[in-house]
Amino acid sequence: MHNCLRIGWSQADITPHRPVALRGQFNLRLATRVQDPLTLTALALSSDDDQAILVSIDSCSVDDEVLAGARAMLAERLPDFDPRKLIVCATHTHTAPFGGSGEALQKDEDHLAAIRARYPDYMTAAEYGALLTMALADACCQAWAARAAGFVAWGYSHAVVGENRRVRTFDDSATMYGSTSAAEFSHIEGHVDHGVNLLFTYDAKRALTGVLVNLACPSQASESGQDFISADFWHDAREELRRRHGSGLFILPQCSAAGDQSPHRLIGTRAEARMLRLKYGDGVGRPLNAALRRDLARRIAGAVDDAEPAVRADMREKVAFGHQSLDLDLPHWDLSLAEYDALGQEIAALGEQLAELGDCDPLGAQFTALHCRRAWCQRAARRYEHPLPGVRAEVNVVRLGEIALVTAPFEFYLDFGDRIKGRSAAEQTFVVQLTSLASGGCYLPTERAAAGLSYGAVPASCRVAPAGGQMVVEAAVRTIAELFAAHA
Repeated sequence: MHNCLRIGWSQADITPHRPVALRGQFNLRLATRVQDPLTLTALALSSDDDQAILVSIDSCSVDDEVLAGARAMLAERLPDFDPRKLIVCATHTHTAPFGGSGEALQKDEDHLAAIRARYPDYMTAAEYGALLTMALADACCQAWAARAAGFVAWGYSHAVVGENRRVRTFDDSATMYGSTSAAEFSHIEGHVDHGVNLLFTYDAKRALTGVLVNLACPSQASESGQDFISADFWHDAREELRRRHGSGLFILPQCSAAGDQSPHRLIGTRAEARMLRLKYGDGVGRPLNAALRRDLARRIAGAVDDAEPAVRADMREKVAFGHQSLDLDLPHWDLSLAEYDALGQEIAALGEQLAELGDCDPLGAQFTALHCRRAWCQRAARRYEHPLPGVRAEVNVVRLGEIALVTAPFEFYLDFGDRIKGRSAAEQTFVVQLTSLASGGCYLPTERAAAGLSYGAVPASCRVAPAGGQMVVEAAVRTIAELFAAHA
């Protein structure tokens, strides 16, 4: 049975206007200025068959307490909406603040006294988390209230945005962002996916109202920014798309499985830098990488413009719609004695380096990076002393017409996304990573990445073993098949 869709959009500005700590690097970074705004975008969908609210946040991650808090608010404010149908993802920018108190590289309590002495109006993670939770609940209510009859259309195109960032050497070890000019360089570890999955919405008069853009790359062209707030290349992409399609266009970005991807090329870097200078004149290089951001925006907008005129011929007012939320118990990455001993040695060495710093700036990059890395290793070592029986993960599977959407609460390596897409019963499959920490946290690497080790594929980076990634794949493929059988 196919029923008419009701579609509603909303958008909120979630930019903090006080000093905040940025999430995503080992050293403490305190943002005191706004380069460009952070945005939260919500798309509400409902029919007689099912309902969902899809949300994208310009953030590094979706914190459990933010998601749980918003769901609790919606249970009271939207009695006709099931809060479990709220699906939130992060664009994974490294120039946005913390929104929760869960495990993270930097924690307020480690540096708060020194920060307050320098920035009395500092906004803590708890304060920003409360702001974000309220903005999320408000946007969902607004999108739900805005629902009206309309059409959807889905499309597929291409844009070169993400690149694999793990370099393997002839001894089969890996390094994230390793050197490709070294004599021991063998190959880039994994696949890239330049496919762009698109979902377009239209009003009753068939005017374009919004676009969901799903691609396999975190929003990290400006990831090394030390003192500014930014939505990274998604800000530029929104600006470009609205320049082409009108200022009222809603844009909902989703990062597909991309735990081993980034927008930074490791091969042909000098050639790309030259072309960016020729195209844009300046803004080449870090921290902002303005030229790269502009070019990525042009590529993304080109993919949208490539698909949209064609899919207009296949707008759907009535579609099959179904949603299942799965609670998976995934295997913990149990540390070996050798890994535990190695962590102990690293913790001792980091302690010695901290002691040698003496009376240094407590907010400086050197001190905070060493302090953070030691805490990172200590947390991993405690998992050897007190291993977890398993790690809970919420995975959502949605069918909308001939497309499927699958979520994973991790920095989910691209191979896993490929496995889901390759085996999916859907005509087109959107995989969405970082939909909440869900007790799993951080990376979920493939078996081959774990064999090469390096950051992002070692126990300190990952609470779930690589076998857990395949469990997500199997559950997703099975559930997609069930949804397509049930709504044939």
